[in-house]
Amino acid sequence: MKLSSKLFILTVFISFNIFAQQEKFVEGEVMVQLKDGESIDKLLQENKTLGLTATQTISERFHIYLLKFDSSKSNNISAISQLKQNKAVINVQNNHFIELREAKETTPDDPLFTDQWALKNTGQNGGLLDADIDATDAWDITQGGLTIFGDTIVVAIVDGGSDLFHEDHDLWKNRQEIKNNGIDDDNNGYVDDYDGWNAYAHNGVIPTHNHGTHVGGIAGAKGNNALGVTGVNMNLKILPVAGDATVESIVVEALSYVYTVRERYEQTNGEEGAFVVADNCSFGVNKGQPEDYPIWEAMYDSLGKIGILSMGATANAPWDIDSVGDVPTAFSTDYMIAVTNTTKLDQISTSAAYGDTTIDLGAPGTTITSLFINNGYGNKTGTSMATPHVTGAAALLYSAADSAFMAFCKSNPGAGALLIKQYILDGTDPIDDLQGKTVTGGRLNVFNALNLMLYNPYPFLLTDKDSVFIEILQNTTEEIRVNFINGGGDTLFYSTLVENQPEWLLISPPNGYLLAGESKEILLLFNSSQLDTGVYQTILHINTNTSDTKIPIKMHVNDYVGIYDAADKVKQLKVYPNPFTNQVNFYFELNINSLATLEIIDPTGRKVYSSSSYKAGKNVISWENKQARGIYFYRIL
Repeated sequence: MKLSSKLFILTVFISFNIFAQQEKFVEGEVMVQLKDGESIDKLLQENKTLGLTATQTISERFHIYLLKFDSSKSNNISAISQLKQNKAVINVQNNHFIELREAKETTPDDPLFTDQWALKNTGQNGGLLDADIDATDAWDITQGGLTIFGDTIVVAIVDGGSDLFHEDHDLWKNRQEIKNNGIDDDNNGYVDDYDGWNAYAHNGVIPTHNHGTHVGGIAGAKGNNALGVTGVNMNLKILPVAGDATVESIVVEALSYVYTVRERYEQTNGEEGAFVVADNCSFGVNKGQPEDYPIWEAMYDSLGKIGILSMGATANAPWDIDSVGDVPTAFSTDYMIAVTNTTKLDQISTSAAYGDTTIDLGAPGTTITSLFINNGYGNKTGTSMATPHVTGAAALLYSAADSAFMAFCKSNPGAGALLIKQYILDGTDPIDDLQGKTVTGGRLNVFNALNLMLYNPYPFLLTDKDSVFIEILQNTTEEIRVNFINGGGDTLFYSTLVENQPEWLLISPPNGYLLAGESKEILLLFNSSQLDTGVYQTILHINTNTSDTKIPIKMHVNDYVGIYDAADKVKQLKVYPNPFTNQVNFYFELNINSLATLEIIDPTGRKVYSSSSYKAGKNVISWENKQARGIYFYRIL
């Protein structure tokens, strides 16, 4: 027992001395703080044996002084111990060395990283210092991978295919599907989609494709693995979807698959599908006019509302897209980011398109080092290379988001996606060569975007409505929900005001409060009783202590809403309200001796409702779906 006791005492003594040696201070100096009314000269006189001199009055207000002594005659421990005994002393301590907390950039060990000027531009190969997206600074905050809730972050690369066996690529797999058994094991509507989807061949066989491999590597090649290159997001899962060209129906099929994968994730609480946060579309139609492509743009809207941002590469030609048009980068959808190509000198490429109102920002796209097929690496140039930098950046933001932001994204995925977009746009570095040529006038900076999200969140934001339009039958009532969030750190109190206070619109509740990070909804209650047909307009104001948000509202009152169906068996068809929120009504009249089936198809092409045995004469049916998102199609068979 005595031996054990001695060992214990010795252990404590040694630990104390090791700890003490970690303290770094100036030998022969101490700082002392005196009580009010006490004299420093008196203190020096009373401690002559230390040989103290007062070399600086650090704070006259708080009576703090810097004292020196001869370190050859005493040491700091003895000096402090002696001075603590003096009744005039409040505090006495060493004068410690302080280290500058300069951020140490995360530099991955991938051997080709020095060639990736877009991520860290040191002026290599004649580049301009810091003409990059500040990826190494961003990686000090997050290196991607998971959300704070443990969701594995995935981006879809809609392209020509990929290299499924590249050792520097981390590809998503559909673990609910058995590969090559000819069966739709997970019942998601796609047979053998273990590796992704091939919209060209309508199967799960992904073509080996150099362009798609290169694009995917820019967004998310494995980082810090002592191999090749790193992606903007170095811990990202890539979902390859083949479907970038030939005809538009292939593109729509590809995007519909992406929608299905994310939708399945939400429906199964993460057990199936994938948490896809962005899709990358490095292709398009030169001088295409958006009004001719409503289904493609509607797919972007549907993807956005479920939480997927779409990234579009603009044309590789020196055109003003505002004037000549382009698909998809001239689309007006809120859920797309249109990207042009910048060089290592922070200039727009001479072979890249631009547009003051259509192209959102620039990103590095000239001589970009990334993956090639067969475990290769190489350079490519184009807006195709610029766009995945933005795709990877969006995914990186999700990995850094805190629990309040991610909780909001879970309950309001479309609004969360729009917030991510806004952080990216607001975080751009201003570039002279992009002024007047892009919406932001800037080049992507993922570090700035992360800081905006983490340290300067929006204090108040409408989540899903910039404006409201409703069609309504006479003498009926309808409702539309508007969601909003408090994105700041303090409680916000809000009140609503409707200009001119029309009797046909009521707001419920008219006022309230939101805690930090909380989201709420208000109901817009429309009543067309005793109103003539026509258009009625007003503006809703949502006021807080920090903002006044204005929402234009338009109500179209008609005696019917919908269309006439030209099918032989259907004499008349009315659909109302359109657009609908949670419920839509169908009125149709069938010819004599006719039977019919009504089917409703969601944006993915999946039948979500079917009702049959309607007989000749008038029929009325209501379909309710509280989870309805995007565009729906109907048919009468």
